[in-house]
Amino acid sequence: MKSRLLVSALLFSFLFVYSSSLWAQKIVYWEGGTPGMESNWNCPRNWSTNAVPNAFSDVIIPDVSTRSRVYPILSHKNAEVNKLTLESGASLTVQNGSCLVVFDSMERFGLNDLDVRGSVILKGNLAVAGSIIGSGFDYVLGKK
Repeated sequence: MKSRLLVSALLFSFLFVYSSSLWAQKIVYWEGGTPGMESNWNCPRNWSTNAVPNAFSDVIIPDVSTRSRVYPILSHKNAEVNKLTLESGASLTVQNGSCLVVFDSMERFGLNDLDVRGSVILKGNLAVAGSIIGSGFDYVLGKK
């Protein structure tokens, strides 16, 4: 009886840890440079996890000027992320017809470009050092 209880407790613990890791936020870095899809946000091989970020992803776009030299462009699609960080020297373009939803927070450090021609919907906090450029775009700040 005790061994059955022990096995049940261990199984429950394992399933709890495993299931919570499926839904936990994951840090995803932009790498870019996939041949033929160098700047495509929706190309899984352009990301450190080989998967396109989703609403549970904490996305970091670093300065890749010494590596792939290609920054992400979200083009004619929608994307959702938990958190977005643009490091100094980084760039992100959201083209017309595209929408980027950021659920938790968006941070920009140093000199970088956030070129918004589509929509960015921020449902959390914004920390900006620099400017946001664009024409004819929607930039919506809201609550969770």
